[in-house]
Amino acid sequence: MSYISVDEARALLLARISTALRRTDTPLNEALGRVLADDIQAPSDWPPFSRAAMDGYAFRSANTPGTFQVVGTLYAGAVWTKPLMPGEALRIMTGAPIPEGADTVLEQERVTEGPVIAVLNQVRPGRNIMVRGHEYRLGDPVIPAGTRLGPLDVGQLAALGIDRVPTVLPPRVTVLSTGDEVASTTVRPLKPGQIYDANGALLAALYAETFGCRVRRLHVPDQKRRLIAALEKVAPASDLIITTGGVSVGAHDYIPTLMEDRYQRLFWRVDMHPGKAAAAALVHDGTIWLGLSGNPGAMLTEWYLLVAPITAQIAGWSWPERRVRGRLARPYSKPTRETRYLKAHFRRDPEGLWFDLIDNQSSDAIRSFRDADGLVIVPHESPALPAETELEALVLPFHRSRPSVLVETD
Repeated sequence: MSYISVDEARALLLARISTALRRTDTPLNEALGRVLADDIQAPSDWPPFSRAAMDGYAFRSANTPGTFQVVGTLYAGAVWTKPLMPGEALRIMTGAPIPEGADTVLEQERVTEGPVIAVLNQVRPGRNIMVRGHEYRLGDPVIPAGTRLGPLDVGQLAALGIDRVPTVLPPRVTVLSTGDEVASTTVRPLKPGQIYDANGALLAALYAETFGCRVRRLHVPDQKRRLIAALEKVAPASDLIITTGGVSVGAHDYIPTLMEDRYQRLFWRVDMHPGKAAAAALVHDGTIWLGLSGNPGAMLTEWYLLVAPITAQIAGWSWPERRVRGRLARPYSKPTRETRYLKAHFRRDPEGLWFDLIDNQSSDAIRSFRDADGLVIVPHESPALPAETELEALVLPFHRSRPSVLVETD
């Protein structure tokens, strides 16, 4: 059985994803993590009026230097209804509207408070004033379609008085954890030979954090008819079905054959280690079915390289894969047949970026993924590699190094 490259596998999957995005109208307080379906323009000027940038005194700059009669105090949320005359000043608080007749605000700490204030120097117009529309004018572009909304986006939209936004519906994902040995975390005690379903919980958490969606989770025993029934049941309401386990060459690893015999198999086996047994097919209605490894470490590698990018396209945004170049801190002694993705810490010194390979590269390990900053890519058919070999690495989205480790220094 020949292997296809990661890029070829991605292309086969991406070609099967509809470009027609499902849309909905989302309340702003539920929009965090959603993807905008349309451009957002400013519905009004922002700020909507010229206002004081700090506490102080508002007056006409043309009358400085000079003395001013303080005619009142204006707080945020109130309006001064009379224009200020020459020689008059208004005590004004941060955020309050600038009264007619004033064009500058002098900080209160620069003034001796009293019924009359003295301004000893010329004050420029516009000082400490946030001018109406200085951030946005009516109709200005605010956030483009395709943006995944973050906290600052939500805050900006709220400031503009926008309480609902058009968004792309989150992907509908179903996870089927296969295997007689797999048990829910609620089971007490485990039967001999059983393990808890780490993969299902891990995928649910990845989708909640990365795509802001909940997945449907089911367990399927090692029975082909039960898996077929589950696939047929969930496919109409799923954009993506993920099974974990059953993709290798064991006695119960029937998924690749089932994909070929009953469905439209797209591929089986990808040039990646761990995770080389990854498989994909189309279920009857065109729903993408991805068969991933039952080993959590291999499954995570498959998810980041294959599943996350296509899920992002379903969700209406581009997966932000980031790669960096660095050098091995110590030798890697294993010649490679497939392309290997090795978990590593990243560190930087005056000589550049270094990759410290983590000792435990087992495909069933979650702990070493938790400690990793990224995956160092060793090309297929590579010999044993000496220390200081320059390689490329994939930065994991949850990398644990301080942010400056990836920043080039002079």
